[in-house]
Amino acid sequence: MNAKILIVALLFTAAVAGAVTLALLEGGIEYRTVPQLLSESYGGERVKLKGQVVEIQKEFKPAQFTVVDIPEGSAQPGLSCLVIYEGDDVPQGLKKAAHVTLEGRFDRKRGAFVATMVQTQCPSRYEGQQLPAIEPASP
Repeated sequence: MNAKILIVALLFTAAVAGAVTLALLEGGIEYRTVPQLLSESYGGERVKLKGQVVEIQKEFKPAQFTVVDIPEGSAQPGLSCLVIYEGDDVPQGLKKAAHVTLEGRFDRKRGAFVATMVQTQCPSRYEGQQLPAIEPASP
């Protein structure tokens, strides 16, 4: 067998194995709801949270806003939660009524979800929808 073909095959195999490993490591973050984050079983691990922005406090640095979680399979809104975004740039699509996916940890001392990643959904997916009635999050 030609040495060049063997080297290319080994490099290709290593690249595929690395990509699969990276995908498995990054894909292991679970989605949670606000009640799950407030429960005793939450251990402070990194999680994802889906929600709808209901208020933005623009005067604070880092950025702070309130979201109401959207439990999967439910038409009723969940609890609201303060979010502190510690990333560099706030997404342009972050506005009231925007649907967002957050990644981070819930900090019990601050009583807030500390997000390191905020991703807004395409507005065409939620524009025209009514904002749900919000219940303040209990500490």
